[in-house]
Amino acid sequence: MRKIVVVEGKNDYQKIKQIAPDLPVVTTNGMVSDAWLRRMGRINGDYEAVLLTDPDAAGDKIREKISDALQNVRNVYIGREDALSKNCKKVGVEHVDLPVLRETLSEFLEEEHQENITIQDLYALGLVGGSESKKRRIKLCEKLDIDYANGKQLARHLNLLQISLERIREILCSIM
Repeated sequence: MRKIVVVEGKNDYQKIKQIAPDLPVVTTNGMVSDAWLRRMGRINGDYEAVLLTDPDAAGDKIREKISDALQNVRNVYIGREDALSKNCKKVGVEHVDLPVLRETLSEFLEEEHQENITIQDLYALGLVGGSESKKRRIKLCEKLDIDYANGKQLARHLNLLQISLERIREILCSIM
């Protein structure tokens, strides 16, 4: 089963991408909404959610809510001492040294991640680079029940959800 790493915020996301640029990673943005859980639930049959939250009370609450809502979940932990900021006043995944993070996620770094939809595909479909592109993306995102995204983010979301080019074409034909 393919893996997708779940972290709390954009700084955690960027930290993971430093060691594994191709690893699928999503953020909770510090909270887990029903809409976020619904989106994750759609891919949870194909992906195992690897939870890497901050070693604090907020991280534990996020971890618990996701674990209760999704089926395929694996918890990965980083010790509090490894997650302290330089001044020891903050704690979070974003403060973990890269070698420690690499070791923590080592079993997930070997997987191959195939990207089916490229930014060039989105250009060809009129979803980026045109005067009507934003409107087309908005309608596509609404139809797929995903958050609005710019072109690069949309390609990432579509690949995570494993939505084919054929399916995107069908949707665009039905809404345009």
